[in-house]
Amino acid sequence: MKKRVRRPTSQFAQKQGGYNLRDRKKNKHECNNILGLDRISSLPNEVLVSILSHLSLKEAQATSVLSRRWQHLWRHVLASTRTLDFDAEKTLCRLSNLRAGARDLLICRYVDWVNNVVEHHQGPVVETFRICFDLDPKFSSSLDKWIQFAMEKGVKMLELDLLSYGVFPRKFFPCYIFPHELLGIKKESTSKHLCSDIPSLHRCACIGFKSLTVLNFKSVDVEEEVLEYFLSNCPVLERLLVDDSPNLRNLRVVGPSISLKYLVIEQCSNFISIEICDTNLVSFIYVGCEINMLLRNLPHLVEVCDYSYKSIGDAFTQLSCCLSQLEILKLNGLLFQERNHVFPVLANLKQLELKFQANDCFILLQLASFIKASPYLHRLVLELYPLSERIETRFKKASKCSHEYLRVVEIGGYDGRASDFEIVKYLIENAVQLEKIVIDPADPIEPHYCFPKHRIKKTIEEVEREENARNLARQQLIEQVPSTVEFVCL
Repeated sequence: MKKRVRRPTSQFAQKQGGYNLRDRKKNKHECNNILGLDRISSLPNEVLVSILSHLSLKEAQATSVLSRRWQHLWRHVLASTRTLDFDAEKTLCRLSNLRAGARDLLICRYVDWVNNVVEHHQGPVVETFRICFDLDPKFSSSLDKWIQFAMEKGVKMLELDLLSYGVFPRKFFPCYIFPHELLGIKKESTSKHLCSDIPSLHRCACIGFKSLTVLNFKSVDVEEEVLEYFLSNCPVLERLLVDDSPNLRNLRVVGPSISLKYLVIEQCSNFISIEICDTNLVSFIYVGCEINMLLRNLPHLVEVCDYSYKSIGDAFTQLSCCLSQLEILKLNGLLFQERNHVFPVLANLKQLELKFQANDCFILLQLASFIKASPYLHRLVLELYPLSERIETRFKKASKCSHEYLRVVEIGGYDGRASDFEIVKYLIENAVQLEKIVIDPADPIEPHYCFPKHRIKKTIEEVEREENARNLARQQLIEQVPSTVEFVCL
């Protein structure tokens, strides 16, 4: 049996280290030590906290898993944070594509995230507190706790956006009910006095919302008593939005002591009536079914949006107290009934937005009436809603009405129909000082939807239809639009 003889390491290998396995392992270990050195973690806390302050709250919190050194650093950032915006946009957009189990897991992770931040926030003040996720009544206890936290921190802007999948109203799903007890209101009491048996909440209710300036409820079941409490007890509340609140039926905004300036009521399915009197309201927006609307003595009201299904005559009657002072008017023209209605003079109107069915043969007549009634109109926005089938419509002819102040025209839902082209042609002929025309082939959002448009992914068919409409618009209009008018096709 031959004896194995160890071959001597060559002089080349000793010098170069190229074939010396022991040296190669040693060099590799030293190299790894150099590359693996965590130089950032060795920086002072002040520097690391400064770095984290440039990240979003969620990104800063995620660094806590890096090492023990980083575990609590994000809390130093949290202590100085006055804006808590829990908008998980990317996760929210994925929910509708997931199975129930996976969807529930993501929702629970969101709740845990908010709970963790709320529990560790040591700062004295939170100016903005915003919840934006698909949360139903199963999470009422957490939502109650978050609202109470915001109250105790003297919040200025509070928003609860609980739209289903971040997109749809909860018409077929239960809504989180805003608790009367949190404000110290006895629900069964008609006098709506404060409860004496919950002193801690009583104290929060009296103190916590004194700084509130903006309050937004989306898919939150909030009743009249709660809203009127906020209006009466929040001395600097200027903006209120209520969207998809199923049990809101009536609302009174009455009296000069109320500081509200901007009010939005959208898609509250059981809403019946609203009374707005003797206040300093500047803007009122309503989207939904026809309601009893009483407006009186509103000297500062300059913007009104009424997207309800009513005749133009009824709309003008309900707005009679403020028509002469309005600067911005938005109306749903889907149910115009009085084709020869005499319009009142809109002496201060600068911006007009109208919604029409694309096949309404009276569109030009209505446009002519509005143009004549609005001598100082500067901007006109039209939204055309198509039917399920593409139908060419022959419009009733409208008389010429030259307008010298109209500068900008925007048309949404332009589909390249001959009737669409007629609208543009009529406006070019009559707006003698026109400066800009904007054409958008995308279908406008229906008035009964209130979801954020950017969260809806378009289908392949929709994208193709828009591209075809865009090409048609360019072919039809690029030579028809005068060179003095800027033409934009989105």
